[in-house]
Amino acid sequence: MGQKVNLKNVRIGWVNVFERAPDSVSQDGKPVKGKFQLTAYLDKKDPQIRKLDDVVLEVLTEGLKDRKAAEKWMDKNYGFGNHADKCAIRDLSERDKPIEGIEEGIYFKATSQKKPVIMTSAGERQTEKGMTIDGDDIEGQEVYAGCYANVSVEVYWYDKFKTLMVNLLGVRFREDGEAFGGAGEVATDDDLDDEDEKPTRSRRSRDEDDDEDERPRRRRNRDED
Repeated sequence: MGQKVNLKNVRIGWVNVFERAPDSVSQDGKPVKGKFQLTAYLDKKDPQIRKLDDVVLEVLTEGLKDRKAAEKWMDKNYGFGNHADKCAIRDLSERDKPIEGIEEGIYFKATSQKKPVIMTSAGERQTEKGMTIDGDDIEGQEVYAGCYANVSVEVYWYDKFKTLMVNLLGVRFREDGEAFGGAGEVATDDDLDDEDEKPTRSRRSRDEDDDEDERPRRRRNRDED
C-alpha cells in the first residue's frame, strides 16, 4: 500500500517525463534501466512539507506495523537533518553538492516505469514535447527542468529493501522558473489542478521497482518544524 499526495507549485528538475532517463550502471556494477522521473524541491517554509510529513508517518506506520517504530525510523532517516540511503525524501542542505538558489528545504526524486500524466499550463495532456495527445500543437506551456509545477506522486514503503520511495504519477506546468541544466495508480486531471485536497490512498504494483537503484543517505530533527 502507498498513499497519493498532490503538491502544488513546486520547483522541479532532472525532468525525464517525455522519455525515460538514460540507462546507467549501479555502484556495484549492475545495469540499471532508465525510468521516467523528476526531482521536486520544496522550500523550507513550504506548508506542504507538513502534509508530506503526515503522509510519510501514515505510510511507515502501516509498513512497519507500529507508530512508534515509524516515528523512530523517521527521526533517523527522513527529511530535515537527514540524507539517508533508505529514504527518498531528504534535506537539501545535507547534499554533498548544493544547488544554487535552493540550498534549504526538502527534495525527493520520483520515478516510474510507466509514463506519467503530463499536462501543460492549459490542461492539455501530452505524451510528446510540443504536442497534445491528439497530435495538435500545444497552446499552454509545458514542463521543463527548473519550472514550477503541480506534481502528483505516491509515497510508499518498499518492504523488500526497507526503504521509503516516491512513485511519479503526474506533472502539470504551473510557472516559469530559471532553467536547470541538466504502477497501478495514475494521476487524474483533478490531482494536478490548483485546488487543495486531502491526499488519497492508493495501491501500486511492487514488481515495477524490483530493480530500484535509488536507495536513497543520514538524520532528521522532528522538532524543527
